[in-house]
Amino acid sequence: MAENKRVRLEPHIEEYLKSHAQRVLDKPGNATTSADLTTLTNALLYEHKLAQSMAKQIPFAKLFGWLMSWVPGNRIVGLTQQADSPTLKTYIPEPDNFEFDADLGDLFEEEAA
Repeated sequence: MAENKRVRLEPHIEEYLKSHAQRVLDKPGNATTSADLTTLTNALLYEHKLAQSMAKQIPFAKLFGWLMSWVPGNRIVGLTQQADSPTLKTYIPEPDNFEFDADLGDLFEEEAA
């Protein structure tokens, strides 16, 4: 069971908690009590825990690499080196065409003969 303990909140943390009061408790931030701050702290810690567990399931390195492939002139080195990261378009070189060279060679052979 929860124990009652006194803790000191830094002013910026208290402002942060009060900024979430409307969303979590449906109360304006300036009308929150110390008990409301405890409830807000617990709710935000729980949301953070859920978000962290979801973040572990998403491969952020691949997602980051994919997003950075959209940036033109990307000079940022990826978090991990992956060969299968998608790109906007894959450059496939055309096979070499030696028709011109062959025609030019035929001209020299004809003149030499």
